[in-house]
Amino acid sequence: MTNRKLLIAVFLLAATSSCGVPEGTVIEGCTSTEKMRVVCGMQSPEDIAVIDGGDYLLLSELGDMGVRSGRILRFDVTTEEFQVAYPFPAREASAPENVQGSADCLTPPSEDISPHGSHLVQLRDGSWRYLVVNHGDREAVELFSVERDEEGMPHLHWQGCVLPAENTHINDVVGLSNGDVVYTRMYRPDDFMSQQLGMLIKANTGDVWRWSRAKGPRLLPYTAGSLTNGIEISADERFVFINQYMNEEVHKYDLEEERIVGIAPVPNVDNSAWGPNGELWLASHTGEVSAMMKCFRNSSRPCGLAFEIVALDPDSMESRVVFQHQGPPMGAVTVATPLGDKVYLGSFVGDRLAIVAMSEFQVGDE
Repeated sequence: MTNRKLLIAVFLLAATSSCGVPEGTVIEGCTSTEKMRVVCGMQSPEDIAVIDGGDYLLLSELGDMGVRSGRILRFDVTTEEFQVAYPFPAREASAPENVQGSADCLTPPSEDISPHGSHLVQLRDGSWRYLVVNHGDREAVELFSVERDEEGMPHLHWQGCVLPAENTHINDVVGLSNGDVVYTRMYRPDDFMSQQLGMLIKANTGDVWRWSRAKGPRLLPYTAGSLTNGIEISADERFVFINQYMNEEVHKYDLEEERIVGIAPVPNVDNSAWGPNGELWLASHTGEVSAMMKCFRNSSRPCGLAFEIVALDPDSMESRVVFQHQGPPMGAVTVATPLGDKVYLGSFVGDRLAIVAMSEFQVGDE
């Protein structure tokens, strides 16, 4: 049984109070609404990174967490058109002379790459690194440089990969300017038959790891949680914010002192992105279990699962809902990425990216 089917089993066992599928869960066609515009033709753009300059996005196409291959897309925010940034459609990727990341990761990912969480970080030398989780031909965090050509078009160049410790299924990742990588382990795939039952009682299945070139992967203490999901990092690189999905909590973790310094309750929180006013925007799944099951069973179809975008104050750890939606033209949102006067929404299922005006969000006074 695949890991995705096992995850479905978890929610089936939890569906003791659900009866029927809520209206609007199954979405037909590619029709925008006045509130939410959609761009179709892609595959489950689960995570979003904004390229420096704000003219392009990088979208990671989720492939059922490794069941299918996916792509990394380059999305032009002006034309709202997208192209494949990786794998390259016309040529094969090549390894650089000095491979970065794990010493034994020497070849670029193949067309079987299956992306998941991602992050864009500026290194100390001024270059930009794009990190993306890969469940396809290997379980790893792939490292790409982002470079523009003479016409200003950004391109990805593979630089290496970070290989996790054994028995790891990664979910999300952030990078530090010194080259270190921090990633979440969602669960232990070799033990998953027992862990799926543990998730029902919010038992620990995941945790957070820090990789460095000198030491390799190292488990960060006090980071255990149930179905550990998205992660984001503060601008000063002192704190990471860890989304513990089944615990329904966000943990603020001090990377210097290696301890939890704050906890906020947020229902079934997926990915994070920094929003206006220095708040952390969290995608929270609030729909019924029956709707979640419908999403999982039809991952290539858009799903109207109810969700909220929650704004979290990173200092006080107080939160508030700034946006909520259910039904067409898209639900099951995994990330909300603000850029200018728009917010871009990704999902773990379906064929589309959603775009909503910033004015629809309860941003508050600056």
